[in-house]
Amino acid sequence: MTCNVHDRWYQCAIPGAGSPPPPAYVCAGDLYCINGECTQVEREASTEFKDAMVAMNVMGELRDGFDPDRLKIFSGEHLRCTRKVFGLSNCCSGKGVPLLTPFLCDREDREVDKRDDAGLCRFIGTYCSARVLGVCVTRKQSYCCYGSKLVRILNEQGKAQLGMRWGTPQRPDCEGFLIAQFQQLDLSRMDFREVYAEFVDAAKLPDEIDMSIQIQQKIQNYYNTNGGT
Repeated sequence: MTCNVHDRWYQCAIPGAGSPPPPAYVCAGDLYCINGECTQVEREASTEFKDAMVAMNVMGELRDGFDPDRLKIFSGEHLRCTRKVFGLSNCCSGKGVPLLTPFLCDREDREVDKRDDAGLCRFIGTYCSARVLGVCVTRKQSYCCYGSKLVRILNEQGKAQLGMRWGTPQRPDCEGFLIAQFQQLDLSRMDFREVYAEFVDAAKLPDEIDMSIQIQQKIQNYYNTNGGT
């Protein structure tokens, strides 16, 4: 007959005590014992890993996003899409909505649609770009688009911290930060929840269940090797 289930008993002995305390199960979590007194410790969620991931990605963006000519970092690009007031052509579909008439849209229109859907753009505003007899017939929507979601978030929340403006729809300010300006930012006050999941996926962390199985197998191998039960 083969035994498929083993029980392991643990006890914390008190030095000098006449009789050992009753056995106790260790089922989950962390059980710490000092001088015979055991307590269950609940771990609180920590944001240190997420903060470290943000810092690592910011450093990566700094390496790729520095403009030596203007001495600025994290600058964006001004892009516009076109919407006809009269007619079927609407090349400003909005985030998550496909273009209904892509064959009537130019390259910049399609680029705005692609980048905005990817979460890379900040909407600045709308303005009239063409009039006929005083009537607006064409409107343009203006955006500042960036190389990544992280850079867009840094610009949105960083400019708010420094009181920097975005300009007008006709002339938006998509510039990033001078080094001195970036040094004034408090990244701990920024909300990066939008990109946390992407950072964790990119880190390729080991699967929690697989890791748990591996740890249990190593423990079992240790007991088998040392004659434990």
